Amino acid sequence: MDHSPQDAPIPQSDAETSLLRQQEAFHVLMHECEECRKDIEPHWQFCAHCGIRLATSCPGCGNPLPPAGSYACPHCGLPLPPTGV
Repeated sequence: MDHSPQDAPIPQSDAETSLLRQQEAFHVLMHECEECRKDIEPHWQFCAHCGIRLATSCPGCGNPLPPAGSYACPHCGLPLPPTGV
């Protein structure tokens, strides 16, 4: 497969990486959805405003969540709210 220079990922500088980490921490601290920028509750698994998944681990067992649209955690069986997809 022939890779053109456009296919290569653009490397981030240390400053960019640091800024992105700070931005992510800010969103978590302020409890703001990264997708729609509306206020969210810290315990929400999905944004009530835009429906994007906020959590990446199961609140019941801590294992990684299955793909969006799954009905329950495959490890502990905890029901997952619908994603609206």
